[in-house]
Amino acid sequence: MAPLVQTLKADLGLLPNSYIYKILSTSPRQDPLTYTNTDQLAVISSDDSLRFFDPATLRVLPDGILKDVNKGITCLERVDDAEGNLVATAGRDGLINFWDKRSRGKAMAIQSRGCISMLFQHSEC
Repeated sequence: MAPLVQTLKADLGLLPNSYIYKILSTSPRQDPLTYTNTDQLAVISSDDSLRFFDPATLRVLPDGILKDVNKGITCLERVDDAEGNLVATAGRDGLINFWDKRSRGKAMAIQSRGCISMLFQHSEC
């Protein structure tokens, strides 16, 4: 077995002591296991951010850092679209937010019933 050799290193603009929860491909796919042309990856981290970056260079893409996407972010998943343009984040705030990788903007949000009070107050669920 050949030894591993580090070829790239990046901090993705994370603050010290931040850590990554999940990385996933936002590439188009033919089926759930077959991806094409992985030109972007999405990552969520402990600073409650969503980042889009180039896997070849490990550089964050322009406007690729979305801060405070959820309070207490816990989850990142692809939305079931073949092109891979949408990802969903969820957190302890009871929100599921849908993000469009093309515009880097929020496409939609869903709030759990237990957090309806958050619409009117700044309280925890």
